[in-house]
Amino acid sequence: MDLAQLYGQSSGGAYFDSQTGGAHVTTVVSSASGGVPSHGMVGIAMDVGSSHIISSGSTYLIHGGSMEGSRNHISHSSRSSSAMLEMAIENLQKSDGIASHKSSLLNSHLQWLLDNYETAEGVSLPRCSLYNHYLRHCQEQKLDPVNAASFGKLIRSVFMGLRTRRLGTRGNSKYHYYGIRVKPDSPLNRLQEDTQYMAMRQQPVHQKQRFKPLQKVDGMSDSLCGSSQHCNSTPEQSVAAQSQHHQQYIDTSHTLPPFPTPDLGTQPLPERINMNDIKKLQTLYRDHCEATLDVVMNLQFHYIEKLWQTFWYSTPPSSDGSTTITNSDDDLEGMIPREKLVSLCKYEPVRLWMRSCDHILYQALVEILIPDVLRPVPSTLTQAIRNFAKSLEGWLTNAMTNFPQEIIRTKVAVVSAFAQTLRRYTSLNHLAQAARAVLQNTSQINQMLSDLNRVDFANVQEQASWVCQCDESVVQRLEQDFKVTLQQQSSLDQWATWLDNVVSQVLKPHQGSPSFPKAARQFLLKWSFYSSMVIRDLTLRSAASFGSFHLIRLLYDEYMFYLVEHRVAQATGETPIAVMGEVRKTQGNGSLSNMNIYVIINMVFMLQSSTDSFSFVFSSVT
Repeated sequence: MDLAQLYGQSSGGAYFDSQTGGAHVTTVVSSASGGVPSHGMVGIAMDVGSSHIISSGSTYLIHGGSMEGSRNHISHSSRSSSAMLEMAIENLQKSDGIASHKSSLLNSHLQWLLDNYETAEGVSLPRCSLYNHYLRHCQEQKLDPVNAASFGKLIRSVFMGLRTRRLGTRGNSKYHYYGIRVKPDSPLNRLQEDTQYMAMRQQPVHQKQRFKPLQKVDGMSDSLCGSSQHCNSTPEQSVAAQSQHHQQYIDTSHTLPPFPTPDLGTQPLPERINMNDIKKLQTLYRDHCEATLDVVMNLQFHYIEKLWQTFWYSTPPSSDGSTTITNSDDDLEGMIPREKLVSLCKYEPVRLWMRSCDHILYQALVEILIPDVLRPVPSTLTQAIRNFAKSLEGWLTNAMTNFPQEIIRTKVAVVSAFAQTLRRYTSLNHLAQAARAVLQNTSQINQMLSDLNRVDFANVQEQASWVCQCDESVVQRLEQDFKVTLQQQSSLDQWATWLDNVVSQVLKPHQGSPSFPKAARQFLLKWSFYSSMVIRDLTLRSAASFGSFHLIRLLYDEYMFYLVEHRVAQATGETPIAVMGEVRKTQGNGSLSNMNIYVIINMVFMLQSSTDSFSFVFSSVT
């Protein structure tokens, strides 16, 4: 499958597949919002959510209820009972091309369909793949197969509301059945020739499908239907193959928030650029960002590189070393010429506007992929997200070759903040899962409480007060609250609530003040300083629970950073991605950032411990 299968500009239109005999009509997504379809078919209309099923004999047509920009669920059902099969067979035997087949043979074909396929909203299968599965089944069972057109009638006699979509690039499109998938326990899933196809196609296809790339994805479409060549499986493709399972861990209901409009101020437009060009860029960039969101929501991380190459007019070499050929001139319709796009990117108001849009987009992607940093997530999904983050800067830099350095630096800074956020959040999630085991172990909790009661907190406060200048009563209250929460053997979620309350209490005096971001950063440094002092004391005492405390400390520091980051973003009206982007910009200017100070403080106090203890800490981290 290539990108145009997901993001054709005409994805909202209706398509009709006329089968032999002329009496059978199917459709996919209709942009109409109701009314009687124009094909003149007479039948019975039944409400199905916001759509209708028009029935005539064994034919079903879903009509109405625009899919664009919505998450409407269209109900499907299958006739799985014997009576339903008999009715389907009776109707099929009246059709051309099937009338000569015995009812027992038709029953075998229909039962095979029911045993191996099921209806599902938001997924699609290439029509040729289903027919190839069927031919294989007939060959293995020594049955006489029906032709492809008749097979389509077989499928639609069993699965109500099945639609047909023509997906693919111009000149390389294929028909797909929309609303059907292979059952998870079907032997078809084990067919080696379908491994890549299952990884790429059997997953939800969300409906905001507007972007149409200029280039095809090399070798991707052909491999879906009968290609004998297979590429090596990557972690990203493994995730896609398991997306039915992984969808529960991401937020598939998330939508892209509105973008701001460019603030042109009093700056004159560049030469040969007018307001229509600005508006056109707004529309195209919005479509591009929505396409990016859809690809990520479908866990198809490997398509992001192609999306960026397409938008920025880069031409990657194909697998045989030749360059990819663009589609016809019609595909260029509505696009901004490269030279004009370069001029727009040199215009500072456009560059700043694009940065704001990227902040919104990448924050949405973070919230889709990691909606809850503490929730357990499969390691395959986590690793795929980390690999995705590792590739982002290189993909974007390569795609924007020959564009002005100002726009490249601006966009790379934002995507770097996005990648860093993904790495931090997946690491935080990993720490959370490791800490759960500690917090659920009664003997470990008792040992931690015993060791903590031996810590000389008066000495800790005396040493830290000179550096942090914290209110002693606040420090004592936090100490007591921590011990009580530990003694109650609180769950990780209860600890998270406690940490959130700590942040709220400490930052409450600064709420609404311009000093809020600085106060939040200072709190992070002080929290880290105090926790380092406690860990140092435990280390020097050779506390039996040092390993558990070290793990908990790492988790709580990271989660506190996460909470403060979001509080600062909320206070400044920015996204967390924008907040972290500013930090990276400060680092790039050569100043000592808070994160660098944070790391230095930790290193100093770890080095203050004994050599043996330091080795233990190092081995724990690695």
